[in-house]
Amino acid sequence: MLHFWRILCSVFILTSISVLAADDINLKKVSEAELRTEAIIEAKTNQQFSKEGETPLSTMIVISDAIKKNDWQKASKFIDLRYLPENVRAEDAPELIRKLSILWKKQNIIDLSQISDSPAGQANDNLPSYRDLLGVLETEDGPFPIYLQLVPDGKGGEIWKISNATISKIPKLWQQYGYPPQIEALANFLPQVTIFHMDNWQALIFFVSIFLGWVVAGFISMLAQSIAKIFEKNLKGITLFCGRSLRWFVYLLLLQNTALALGLSVRARVWFENGTLIYLAFTLLALGLIELFASVKAEQLQSKSKKNNYSIALLRPMVAIVKIITVIVGILMWFESSGYNMATILTGLGVGSLAIALAAQKPLENVFGAFTIYASKPINPGDFCRFGDVKGTVEEIGLRSTRVRKLDRSVVHIPNSVFSSKELENFSVIDRRRFKQDLRISLTTPKEQIQVLLIELRKLLAGHPKVLDVGQRARFLAIERDAFLIKINAYIDTGNVITYFGIAEDLNFHILTILTELNIQIAPAGQSVVLTPYHEPNAAMQQEAATTMQQLIAAEEMPFPNFSKETKATLKDSVQYPPVGSISNAEKKEPPTAEDAATEQAKTEEQQAALSEIESDQSATDSGKS
Repeated sequence: MLHFWRILCSVFILTSISVLAADDINLKKVSEAELRTEAIIEAKTNQQFSKEGETPLSTMIVISDAIKKNDWQKASKFIDLRYLPENVRAEDAPELIRKLSILWKKQNIIDLSQISDSPAGQANDNLPSYRDLLGVLETEDGPFPIYLQLVPDGKGGEIWKISNATISKIPKLWQQYGYPPQIEALANFLPQVTIFHMDNWQALIFFVSIFLGWVVAGFISMLAQSIAKIFEKNLKGITLFCGRSLRWFVYLLLLQNTALALGLSVRARVWFENGTLIYLAFTLLALGLIELFASVKAEQLQSKSKKNNYSIALLRPMVAIVKIITVIVGILMWFESSGYNMATILTGLGVGSLAIALAAQKPLENVFGAFTIYASKPINPGDFCRFGDVKGTVEEIGLRSTRVRKLDRSVVHIPNSVFSSKELENFSVIDRRRFKQDLRISLTTPKEQIQVLLIELRKLLAGHPKVLDVGQRARFLAIERDAFLIKINAYIDTGNVITYFGIAEDLNFHILTILTELNIQIAPAGQSVVLTPYHEPNAAMQQEAATTMQQLIAAEEMPFPNFSKETKATLKDSVQYPPVGSISNAEKKEPPTAEDAATEQAKTEEQQAALSEIESDQSATDSGKS
């Protein structure tokens, strides 16, 4: 029993007048022809015909029904067996129509909507009134026409059948373009089924090639990977590319060539000839190349300075966008090769894109928010920042949201549309840290001791190597009802918060030492009534402070309101930091390398230039104030 697809193709061959050559066939034409054919068959089968074969269309519908029921004997009754050559026997009629269907389906498809439903056949076709053209087969000797012909039915009437001129040429055509006996034997041995418009033996070979092709592609991929390992150092990711993208590319090309070598029918071959597997293969290859480029570029950026953090962060979403565009272009090209009008598709995409944009307004806001972050660069991956009440480290800037890991190690995903529109504080870009301290001195402290305290505090700030000249202040700012208020302000030469904590700790220890040496008490916080015995002021300490101030006044060296530049210069770096006995001193004793020395020299020159510029601006400001 011959399989269903051969029967169906034979029906279409014998029931068509309008034929599309294989070179003109695409997926769109095949699909439209199938829909029209199905509609006509459904409409005509519900009607009552006065006589089978009365019109070309009624003949084809009867043949179609017979072949669907695997009744080749009945289908053969509608071929003209008169006046055949001796090598064509009438008893071979079922085999003849079967072979004709195979030859036909390899080159053509049939549109039943073009078949005449008139007893007189198709008019104005430049053929005799008793003959209609079904189509042609392309052969080495030129086009071979296939006709329907109006012949006597033996009962005094006429009926439409496949012409004897066509039938007489089938043995010769089969010898040239048919299947070899081995294939025929395999087809008869296998179950008579049709899968994806492929005959049983074609489907078997194709499915076997699916597994064998993957093995062959894997072998080729292994060879490519062994070669790619040589270049992995300079082209990071090329081994993965050869093991994945290249393997799929080779695999799909093998399937494409195998399918086209099987002599498939037009309906099956159209999926391969319009480049379905080719477009898929090249799309996957392009995606693999994009990934390879992204991997190489990320490696290059990571090997450079931290200034490329934004480029690395931007790389992933940009790669995703390029991939999406690549897939869309591949799909559009496939539709174009399948026969669909690209202008119509793009117009539909334009209207659809508007609807999608309205429906996906929030996601698009997040995407544009991501580009806003990339353009303005307020943060980098790895920066510690505060956003609203969220404080943590930025881990990733994606297309939809920014991922922040909080101090408790939980992760917060903040939508980019919100992230880019609200106030953001980035702690990682701080170039210097502010040291601020308020000293509330007891009201029993004499004026001279406060003056000496201010002098010592200013010496501390001026002499500490980690305190910048910018913004140094130690001022007796206010007399409050419970304390004398002294405000200390300075900027520490570091942006690292951990380093700052160490320097601030050292400054606080120095301040405590000064307070202890000067016998100055810190006023208690808040208001309280304390009954304490009266203590005579330390006359010696007061006298010493008064003497010190008198000496400074006599020498015109009293550092109020400020130290002189010469005094500042002599005090610079007079305070030892890290303090004596610190473990950091042992680390500093290690001899620096040439590279460290060059880096430190460059840093010192840069810092001096910046400080000179700041000092000039400060002098200009002070002059203006004067």
